[in-house]
Amino acid sequence: MFLPGDNKKILGIAAFMCVCTTFVAAQEAAVQQKGYYSSDFIIDGIPRNITFYIPAGFGKNDTYPLVLMLHAESETGKVVIKKYGDDLEKLADSAAAIIVFPDAVHGHWNTKIGNQAATDTVNDAGFANIMIDYFVQQYKADPNRIFAEGFNSGGQMALRLGCDIPKKIAATAPFTPSADDMQRSCLQKVAVFNGDKYMKQPGRKLSYDALSDAFNFLLQHPKTKQ
Repeated sequence: MFLPGDNKKILGIAAFMCVCTTFVAAQEAAVQQKGYYSSDFIIDGIPRNITFYIPAGFGKNDTYPLVLMLHAESETGKVVIKKYGDDLEKLADSAAAIIVFPDAVHGHWNTKIGNQAATDTVNDAGFANIMIDYFVQQYKADPNRIFAEGFNSGGQMALRLGCDIPKKIAATAPFTPSADDMQRSCLQKVAVFNGDKYMKQPGRKLSYDALSDAFNFLLQHPKTKQ
């Protein structure tokens, strides 16, 4: 597991949902098969960073599933890679899926959903919305196979994406306590993986079976093509 090099890009984009966004970036430099890359953005005036994994055999298919993998509170995408990278690489290679590991601002996702007030003004759902469009345009992500998975507060953010951008998110896999209460508040058209049974021992590293079950659930729930 390694980072073969940074793939940097600065974009001046306002992160607003339900507003047509124009991308001013040129095509990214060609990526190698099976590797990690990172890109920097400025969205809504805020610097944002993502790390992403390109699976083995990339370039052979017309489109690829895209999984947004959201870290826990006070962590980063690279922490998720350090914990679970080897397992996630196997799953991504097997499914020919791209995995994106975005970083929250100061390690904190703006996760409040439903009737709860937002904890801050950072538009993380808008950030995810733009990242989805970016990977659809630049890396052939399949618009019908966009998924969100997360750990603890990242799992709550995955649920929020299902609420805020349900036209883009096909399914979510939250590994977070009390997910059931949250999903009832607004999720209707987005499939939700029940990660509750894997959360019996908070703080412990999840097993490969847990990650595999969640990943397979996501891939089995694409959006129905109109």
